[in-house]
Amino acid sequence: MRFDAATKTVTAQIAGATAQGSPAEARSMLEVVYALEAGEGDDGGSTQTPKPNNVIRFSRNLRLGGNINVLQDTDAAQDYEIAVLGDVSTGGNSITGVKKITSTGSIRISSGSHFEELHANCDVYIDGSVTATTVLARRNACVLGGAGVSGTLRVNGSAKLDSSMSKNGAIYSRVNALDAGACSVSGFKPSWNSAEAETCASPVIQGVDLTAGSAGAQKVETLGNVSIASGSVAALKAHGDLDVNSNASVVGSIGGVLRKPDWNQNVKVDALAGALNIAAVPKVELAQETFNANDVRALANYVFFTDTAGAKKVTVRHVNGVKDGEYYLADYASGAYKDRLCSQITGSGLNVRCADPYPEKSITVCKGYSTSNNCFSYDAKSQTWSINGVSAAQGVAWFQGNLVVGNGVYYNTFIASGNISTSGSTKVYAPNYAGYSGLAKGVQYAPTGICDNVHFPLLYPLDICNKNTHEYLPSGLGGLGNYSMMAGSRLDQHYDDLSGYIGGNIAVGASVELFGSVKAGNEFTSGGSTTVHGYATALALGQVHYNSMGGSTTFDLRKLPPTMQPGGENPSQPSDGGGSSTNTEAQIRVKWSRYL
Repeated sequence: MRFDAATKTVTAQIAGATAQGSPAEARSMLEVVYALEAGEGDDGGSTQTPKPNNVIRFSRNLRLGGNINVLQDTDAAQDYEIAVLGDVSTGGNSITGVKKITSTGSIRISSGSHFEELHANCDVYIDGSVTATTVLARRNACVLGGAGVSGTLRVNGSAKLDSSMSKNGAIYSRVNALDAGACSVSGFKPSWNSAEAETCASPVIQGVDLTAGSAGAQKVETLGNVSIASGSVAALKAHGDLDVNSNASVVGSIGGVLRKPDWNQNVKVDALAGALNIAAVPKVELAQETFNANDVRALANYVFFTDTAGAKKVTVRHVNGVKDGEYYLADYASGAYKDRLCSQITGSGLNVRCADPYPEKSITVCKGYSTSNNCFSYDAKSQTWSINGVSAAQGVAWFQGNLVVGNGVYYNTFIASGNISTSGSTKVYAPNYAGYSGLAKGVQYAPTGICDNVHFPLLYPLDICNKNTHEYLPSGLGGLGNYSMMAGSRLDQHYDDLSGYIGGNIAVGASVELFGSVKAGNEFTSGGSTTVHGYATALALGQVHYNSMGGSTTFDLRKLPPTMQPGGENPSQPSDGGGSSTNTEAQIRVKWSRYL
């Protein structure tokens, strides 16, 4: 049994046997997914809390380079987010289409980008031409250079701002940072290629520092001190002192001492009455997700592995035209019969050749550049599979070891127990993106589909294709069909032991387009010109390197097909036609079942 807390489902594999130990022994395996459905009296009984649209979700420090673009339909109005268990840092790149960044560490943004909200458990440090509507930091905030916060800047510690009153709205500072032990030490500055964020560790003023030129704000409230030079504050309330170093204009109240030049008549403050109540910045809470490729191996249509002698083998499951079972993946000794499924062989290891009769009737699961070209290769030393060709048989393809996806257009969910990388010009259409034929409701989403496929018209996955009704079943693979790539595994369930995690790194290079989401059990890296029609998730379950995105990385979420759920969850199931229920109690229902 497997329990998925995010979707509130339990997947059970139920085995049955009769007449065990006799010639009439028979066995069967049934897989059932049970779903918890909330009643009307439960949270979510009549409404559901929308899932956060974490288009980039990383569980370790993330460095963003180049240009990061999130594209969405004009009428969608989704608040797409970057959420990181760790620091977020950028260079001189631009980030568009992302409204919110949340971090359990620090955020360092230096680019020409605008955000609705930046929220960090440590520091927020922005400069250049960055603008934000809201900044929330549980320690300190630095808004330097031409950066500005037009709405609210709220810190549990202190704040330093360089921009004028016209760029800044309300500033709130509690002076006493709460629970910020994870922040880097004072004076810390990472190297240029580090994914750690430079911090705003030690503001000179314990409160609000506006001493840079004409720095100011519409409103300032602090439990500490305020220092200002030539800027303006329209409404000030401070428990501490006010230091005016030049011709600043300030109106408000203070609880401490006023120090200013005698000639400056622009400061009009009186004694603060009562105590200020400044709300604390809440803590960013991001749940740690796990992924183990071994848990979903049984759902794959094709499982590629090698035997003890090194011969390539593949287990086929629920594919039309192929009997479920284990086959060798080999060539015939003569003729243009490459990458064939065969049961009878000659030789062993890398010298295996198919010996089944009638090679012209043999089945291949990959289409090479020509009839004399192989698609699949395997390097035993690095335990790496490589695939290069026109296309491969559609469905979920699971690989024991590492995988390099080369040139070609593929209609698969590629899953590797190790790492996945790309080489050359690669396009991968996830099954739920391509759908039945590539065409849905008059829109051509993919050149061909999963059930109607021009490359392999007979080898369609029975889990998701109902040829009788011409229906595509997006939930038939338990949500795996939403992904183009997934990587990483371990042999136990002790996820806190990073050394026990195998692979989990996904690295995509130039000229790569992925039509489906990406889930890396450890880390995700992109470079060159990369487009992902979905989300990217990196779970940091293995050894530390660092996540990075460079070049031009685009997350294109426009006009996604109706069968595609970029968050990876199963699409909503249709009702059973029984009308509305009056039952107010939560229920366990069978979501779907099938024979394995």
